[in-house]
Amino acid sequence: MQSIDRASTEPYYLQLANIIEERIKSGALKSGERIPGESELCRSFELARSTVRDTFRVLEQKRLIRIVPRRGAFVSDQSDNRWKLQVTEGFLETAAHAPDVAITTSVLEWQQGPLPDPAARALGLAPGTVGFSLERLRFLGGLPAVYSTNWMPLAIGRTLIGKPVLKGTQSLNATLRAAGYRICHARREVAAVLPPAAAARYLQLSKNVPALQIKSMSRDISGVPFDYYESYVRSDVVTISVDAQAVGDAEAGRTNI
Repeated sequence: MQSIDRASTEPYYLQLANIIEERIKSGALKSGERIPGESELCRSFELARSTVRDTFRVLEQKRLIRIVPRRGAFVSDQSDNRWKLQVTEGFLETAAHAPDVAITTSVLEWQQGPLPDPAARALGLAPGTVGFSLERLRFLGGLPAVYSTNWMPLAIGRTLIGKPVLKGTQSLNATLRAAGYRICHARREVAAVLPPAAAARYLQLSKNVPALQIKSMSRDISGVPFDYYESYVRSDVVTISVDAQAVGDAEAGRTNI
């Protein structure tokens, strides 16, 4: 079994996620099989429990595992190609279940400049405030699937400069987490709309063909908003899956979908 490279700049939780992902893709861990639990992974790789939990979040985000409360983590059905709209994970960072389906990201533009009014309002900033924007196009199996723009406060956006995420080769959500911005509260809104001309063009949609619009607001543990995005999704290319789970009174109202 591979080990953690303590000299690497890659976070330990991502290294462990890559190790487990490789075992799933190689068939060493099969669909429905329970993967080692937190305690066992902590012992085997000499990692903190919080690090292993971050690993599980990454694998769940990639649709490689499913977590069953009080039972553990299990390898997901790799024939499922849906994308999941999650509360505390970035929608664009999720991957299809099927590991043999190519998912690529093209960064169309990133810039520093005045935020559009809807983004400024969502982020709790004054109209015209200078912020950071990231415009991307996501492909699934070579087909354009998701066109999205993220807006952030300038200081947060600047942490992305020089990082692989601006070349489309790294997860935005993981990059923000590494910079200390973790999603703790989020709201997603979904509607079928006629997309703007630019979105329709990038998604190769004919005139008057609707797309799914997703508006998302992410907040950190203190409730401060740090990322707002609008995405347009081709529903003929990808299906959005929304999972609902009952929570206790102490948690109800902490997040909204």
